[in-house]
Amino acid sequence: MAISLLGRQLRAHRVRRRMTQGELASAAGVSTDLVRKLEQGQRQSAGLDSIAKLAGALDITMADLLDKPRVLAGGEDGELGALRRAVLGVAPLDQEPPTLTELRTVLAGLWQTYWTGRYAYLARELPPRISQARALARSAPAANQAAAQSLLASVMQMTSSLLAHLAHEDLAHLALVAAEQAATAAGDELLYASQQATRAWVLSRQGLWTESEQVATTAAAAIEPRLSQADVHHVAVWGELLRYGCTAVARSGRDAEAKELLGLVQAAAHRVGGDVPTRYVGGVFGPTVAAMKAVDVAVSADRPRAAIRLAEQIDHPEHVPTAMHARYLLGVAWAQTADWRSQDAVDVLRRVDQLAPEVLAHQTLARVIIEELLPRRQRQRLPGLVALAERVGVAG
Repeated sequence: MAISLLGRQLRAHRVRRRMTQGELASAAGVSTDLVRKLEQGQRQSAGLDSIAKLAGALDITMADLLDKPRVLAGGEDGELGALRRAVLGVAPLDQEPPTLTELRTVLAGLWQTYWTGRYAYLARELPPRISQARALARSAPAANQAAAQSLLASVMQMTSSLLAHLAHEDLAHLALVAAEQAATAAGDELLYASQQATRAWVLSRQGLWTESEQVATTAAAAIEPRLSQADVHHVAVWGELLRYGCTAVARSGRDAEAKELLGLVQAAAHRVGGDVPTRYVGGVFGPTVAAMKAVDVAVSADRPRAAIRLAEQIDHPEHVPTAMHARYLLGVAWAQTADWRSQDAVDVLRRVDQLAPEVLAHQTLARVIIEELLPRRQRQRLPGLVALAERVGVAG
């Protein structure tokens, strides 16, 4: 029986740590049977919550456990080296700073690039923009300091988000430190709160659900608006914080609490009205985002049929940015996989590949789904699956 990449990695890291299957299971809070079946090839994959617990017990990241490739060029002269120097603030600032208007226009375009999932291009473009933003913040007169610091916060938040997608979460947290400092200097409470939403998301990608929940809910409580009076930008930041808090609670297996937070997310979305861009969120926040979160909560609670039904009720998933749309579709594909709608799952994965090919390659969930589907080819043809496996680096 073929052993999945997850099973092989799990055994290798367990042996390296000199742990028995029972010891690993106990440390992770999962069953010994799960560990045994994964290592013996009787199971090909597991839920993201279980994978996160196993990775935590082994003191590695989920990306490491799934052997997720890190695609940035390494070394001091590569893309990662350039990003690291820019984030740490050791890149030279010997260039003429742009004007506020010039930098604002450039960053708006880069945010659009981020939301379309063009990560390789963004990795090349961000280091000089970080240097420009720092130079502008240093040289701007007092009257323009708040605006300059806001732009610096924005570019560092974008950098953090990119690094998290590329499985460099620790460097992503360092970028967020700079973003938070700039937001504080700008004196913008909502800008600072939006950084906390990003931090909660990065923590959730690391499987640190408790920490993610704490960051998101604490920040949400600090800016809780009066829905009848606050403007949509304020409500959208609050809603985004609750959305990430909901993710963390759902991944922790607390379905009832997740539904409570989901209700607040839906209330915020109703107050915002349509799926419209907002000042701080970067993408959009509104009813479609909230509906997609309901699908995610159902997936996390291992209710795949409910998730599929909820997904069928979303009329216009294209209203959200491309990268968010693609990530939502992966959740749908996971639900279809769990409900043994294997070909439907493959078709959705192919749609993600057409919609945002770079997103597919960087999503851990895509690798988990493909690992689960590949053994089913013994009974089903599943056309298109092998090509997808090759795309994300999973052996077919």
